Amino acid sequence: MHKLYSYSLIKLIIKLFLPKFIKKKLKKFFFKYYFIPTNLKSLPKNNYPEKFNYNYQKELIKKFEVEEKQSSFMTCPHLITLLSTKFSFDQKFSFLDIGGEKIDFYLHLKKKFKNIKYYVFNQKNLLDIFFNIKSDFSLKDLNIISNISEVYNGQYDFVNFGSSIQYFNNYEDFLNKITSNKNKYIFFSGLPNYLSSNVNFKKNIVVKQVNVFPQINHLYILNKDYLYNILFKQDYILLFEKKNTTDVINFNNFNNLLKVVEYTDVMFEKKF
Repeated sequence: MHKLYSYSLIKLIIKLFLPKFIKKKLKKFFFKYYFIPTNLKSLPKNNYPEKFNYNYQKELIKKFEVEEKQSSFMTCPHLITLLSTKFSFDQKFSFLDIGGEKIDFYLHLKKKFKNIKYYVFNQKNLLDIFFNIKSDFSLKDLNIISNISEVYNGQYDFVNFGSSIQYFNNYEDFLNKITSNKNKYIFFSGLPNYLSSNVNFKKNIVVKQVNVFPQINHLYILNKDYLYNILFKQDYILLFEKKNTTDVINFNNFNNLLKVVEYTDVMFEKKF
């Protein structure tokens, strides 16, 4: 049987007939690599289709009303603790969530920081859902950015890239513009990156993401030195970098291609 065909059959069986906890274990067994190298130079159009619909967001709100905390998964579960080291409970500050997609994260932030001004920027289809949620649940402090110029022209105390920058086809231009303003902190969580002296990999490589079947995404794994220099040139300093522990990703299939491949959380601060 052809290898690709057999994988597709395995995926279909996993999807249709098995309980969720068994699906998770089997996915790790059959698909031990999250990311597969490709020969692409840029990300395909219509990449990363949004999968969280209105009812999903509504259920998150209902669950938050009972549990009074975020229940959905995020790539940095200690983000609020991190924010608490920089801002007090009643302090006024602005927070830009680039790639934010879970409404209960916003609700949890508002509970922990009563004067936070929260902004979210994402794909149009998800923002349309957020507009409806905002209206239906009277979330007056939910600030939805649908025009990218507002991201570039605004000034935010904290900019959060929650495992998102690697899905931007124009990530260089986006970062150059957002770092040119007086945004104090920039934080990347769940960031796949590598070190390499090979001129063919001086910026990035495009990989296929296969761990979220049946959805197939493409993303960049970024050259760490190149990425960091974008921020250093705009007078940012590195506050910390550490391994992201929300998942264990096997990068062994990159051993013959790149020197070091990591999945990290990284934070920068603007020098004024």
